[in-house]
Amino acid sequence: MSLNITHAIAGLANIHRPDGRPNVFIFSTPRSGSTWLMELILTQPGFKPCSEPFNLAVPTVREHLARFGIVDWADFHGPRASVALKAYMGGFFNGRLTFKNPFPHRNYFRFVTRRIIFKILHAGEDRISWFRDTFNGRIVLLLRHPIAVSLSREACPRLEARLNSDYSRHFTAAQLKAAKTILASGTKLERGVLDWSLQNAVALRSATADWTVISYEQLVLEPKPVLDRLAARLELPEPERMVRRLRVPSASTDKWDERTREALTGSAIREDNRWLVEKWREKVTEEEAHAAMEIVELFNINVYKAGTTLPADSLWIRPHDS
Repeated sequence: MSLNITHAIAGLANIHRPDGRPNVFIFSTPRSGSTWLMELILTQPGFKPCSEPFNLAVPTVREHLARFGIVDWADFHGPRASVALKAYMGGFFNGRLTFKNPFPHRNYFRFVTRRIIFKILHAGEDRISWFRDTFNGRIVLLLRHPIAVSLSREACPRLEARLNSDYSRHFTAAQLKAAKTILASGTKLERGVLDWSLQNAVALRSATADWTVISYEQLVLEPKPVLDRLAARLELPEPERMVRRLRVPSASTDKWDERTREALTGSAIREDNRWLVEKWREKVTEEEAHAAMEIVELFNINVYKAGTTLPADSLWIRPHDS
């Protein structure tokens, strides 16, 4: 069966009827565990997923966004971006856009859905609360250590656009000067950490109390308080389903190395399993790690600091806080 026919079946096989409960928007950087998190939330009744609706590297996404005037990464930060994004996103809610619907053979496919969970990696970090307010949303910001993320990424397609579009207004002249130097002559790791910093500095600066900000590290090491908070904040009625799903392989497991796959899907999942969050140390020298974390400091981000693998205490959810 051709991919076009399969997409057509997926589009016709779902009836989306919102019932007033909030939609969910996961904002994150690629390679931060966002697919795993999305699949945990998809255990809850009534949801359908919409994964990476702004990824211009995907031909079908690029084709649909072009109809709304978004043809390259810089357009997400242009003067008409809000109008274009509102029209485009509206198509997912009213049923005009169905190309991101899950295929019927996937285990999170549902014939009738009430809420949508959007996984957004490639746009919108400068207007996250706008998504909340415009589309009846609840916000989840998922973070992972910048070096771990950068080592896992193959490319940073938005890096130049962040520095050469209206997005640059979020940074000082000194920050932009340093960023352009890194872009021109930095290592692959440094450019990756720069991209992470440019994305998350803006998101963290605009975070409000109603956002649910969580870390990949805690989701691996101590998931229960994270899942409890998600259940409370996102109105998830059956949190025990998420607990059971923790050991099920994510759809992105093809990108994991064998040891990571075994750790995340086998009996190795336990609260003291630190290797998954520390393994990046095996791939960088102390000097490389120090240089990378200086970039994070340049953008006044304090949720991850040099010499540590875990996020700051302020990002760690305690059981009594959930």
